[in-house]
Amino acid sequence: MDWRDYCIDEIAKHRCFVSALHKKRFIEMFDMVQDEPFFTKEVCKCLFLAAWDRKYTNEIESVLQEMIDKNAIDTEILVNRARNKAVSPYEAEIYKLERNFLEHPGETPDESCLMKLSAAWIPLGDCALQVSEILDRL
Repeated sequence: MDWRDYCIDEIAKHRCFVSALHKKRFIEMFDMVQDEPFFTKEVCKCLFLAAWDRKYTNEIESVLQEMIDKNAIDTEILVNRARNKAVSPYEAEIYKLERNFLEHPGETPDESCLMKLSAAWIPLGDCALQVSEILDRL
């Protein structure tokens, strides 16, 4: 059995989704790319982050579709998106977390990144770190 077969259940079992909509958006994106050659645990971690908010979900779905259309086999397009996105300082920390996931496979960033987030983003950041650990164990 592959990690993809039970990753959603593991994330849900540990109560990492912050809402039913968060889970629904994550599953939609997961289904979209789970069989693509670029899909890795690190991409899955990014999907978790993006599923938090409809705006971010729409943005990453667009990038994922571009990757599918270009037959991408790596995450370079996602890394560049996270690196070059002009955002608020709090959002910048989320994109930095996304970059860390993609650039350091199999590693979970230090929780000190949570200190740079606004109060509204801390639950997402905290859950994303937990999801990272869960996925790395699968």
